[in-house]
Amino acid sequence: MAGALAGCVHETINLSDKGKAGKMVFEPSQAALTRMNLGLEYLRRGDTGQAKFNLERALSQDPRNPDIHLALAYFFQSVSEFDKAEQHYKRVLRLDAEHGDGLNNYGAFLCDRERFDEADVMFRRAVAVAGYVKVADTYENAALCALGHGREQAAMGYFQRALEYTPEKPRALLGMAGLLAGSDGASALHYLDRYRQAHLPSAQSLWLIVRAAEAEGRVAQAQQAGAELVRLFPDTEQARRFLTNDY
Repeated sequence: MAGALAGCVHETINLSDKGKAGKMVFEPSQAALTRMNLGLEYLRRGDTGQAKFNLERALSQDPRNPDIHLALAYFFQSVSEFDKAEQHYKRVLRLDAEHGDGLNNYGAFLCDRERFDEADVMFRRAVAVAGYVKVADTYENAALCALGHGREQAAMGYFQRALEYTPEKPRALLGMAGLLAGSDGASALHYLDRYRQAHLPSAQSLWLIVRAAEAEGRVAQAQQAGAELVRLFPDTEQARRFLTNDY
């Protein structure tokens, strides 16, 4: 019974400031969030020992907080302890079946493990959660996962949905262009123009312009993009392919 109530217990500490009495309330749930954030900061710095210590301490203070389980899932995924990571992802969803970040991150985890169909289910559940604000990111993740499974039509649909929520999303714009560059160069160039208006050129964006322009017979445009590619990104695989006409 004590374990079930641990997240609700608080301790009142009497303080004194020059004779004036006061009270400070220690909330384990708030302390747990502080520990969680500290653990994630250690993980960001590469100190996995301190990250694990603080995340597990956070869990002991508030074991029914799904965000802490999500942080631990991310930690164990980062150190390649995939069974433990999945245990925590599942715990997140047992505690909150509509945890949008949990569904999205679990979907990305499953996709990395090449469990594409299961991942797609998680992504679809995430975007259906009322009030979930990262819908475009999740549609983009679903698209990239579909591409990894060879489902180009599904990927195109997901990229389009991502762009409906965030029209300037760079990976979705490049994803659409990449899917269309060989078969519909005009449409690919349309997405690449949208990318160019919102983002700086990248090796990938310039290479896609080369491919799409070539597909449309726009030789001058392809050569101009290729020259810019070689000038800005000379050491990339895309530049090498342009210089060797490996389209």
